[in-house]
Amino acid sequence: MHLQNAKPTATANVTKVSLAVAVLWAMLWRPLCVQAQVLRGYAKLAGDERPLDQARVMALRRDGRSIGSTVTDENGRFQFRINAGGQPFAISITRIGMQPTLSEEISIAITDTLDVNFSVVETGIRTDTVRVKSTPSLNDLRLVEARRRGWRIFPPVDVEKLRERSNSFEDLLRSTGYPGFVVPSRRDDCIRSTRYNRCLTIVLDGVPLSGSYPNINPRDVYFFALLGKTEAAVQFGDRTPWGAIVIYTRASGDKY
Repeated sequence: MHLQNAKPTATANVTKVSLAVAVLWAMLWRPLCVQAQVLRGYAKLAGDERPLDQARVMALRRDGRSIGSTVTDENGRFQFRINAGGQPFAISITRIGMQPTLSEEISIAITDTLDVNFSVVETGIRTDTVRVKSTPSLNDLRLVEARRRGWRIFPPVDVEKLRERSNSFEDLLRSTGYPGFVVPSRRDDCIRSTRYNRCLTIVLDGVPLSGSYPNINPRDVYFFALLGKTEAAVQFGDRTPWGAIVIYTRASGDKY
C-alpha cells in the first residue's frame, strides 16, 4: 500500500516542476521577443534603380524619438533591430542631395520582421550666393610688391588722372611735378637722376632697356616707380647703375 501511494505523489511533483519551468521560460522569453523586431530592405534612386548607399535609415516614434537606425551599404541594403514597444512608428531615409523620405505609420508585432523598400528622389542642393573679390591682376600684384619694397610709386589712380592730358611719356613725367628726375627737352637725351645727374634706366614691364627711352604711349601706363641707385641695383643689378624708372603697362583686368 505504501508503494502504491508513492506513485501519484511523484507525478504531482513532476507536474509542479514542469509548470514552474514553463512560467520561468515565459518570463524570460517576453523581453527577448520585444527585442526581436527587425527592419530590413533596400533603398534605390527613383527612376534608374541605382542603389542608394550611405543613406541614414531611422525608425521614429510620433514624438520624433529614434528607436533605431543604421546606414545603407554599398548595395543600398539595410537591416537593424528596433523596440517599438507596441507603439506605431515611421521610417525615414535621408542623405545629402536627396529628398528626405518618410513612410506612413507602421505597427508590427513584437516578433515581426518587416521588409520595406525605398525609392528616393534626387534633388539639387540649394546654395546661397556668396560675393567674392575678383582675382588680383598681375599688375596689382606687382603694385603690392613695389609697395612692400618701399619704392617711390606713382599709383594707378594718379596716373589715370595725368595720362589723359599727356601727349607723351615725357609729359606724363613732367605733370607729376616730382623733383627726383629731370626730363630733357630733346628726344635723343635721357631722363636724368637729380641726385647723380646720370641717366636713369627705363625698365618696361620688368625688362631694363638700353639706349634712349622708347616712345611710350602715356595711355598705356598703369603705374610707374622711381628707384634710387641702391634700390635699382638690388632689383636689376648692374643693368641699372644709376637708378631706374620702372614702368608697367596696362593689361586686361586692370582697374584703371
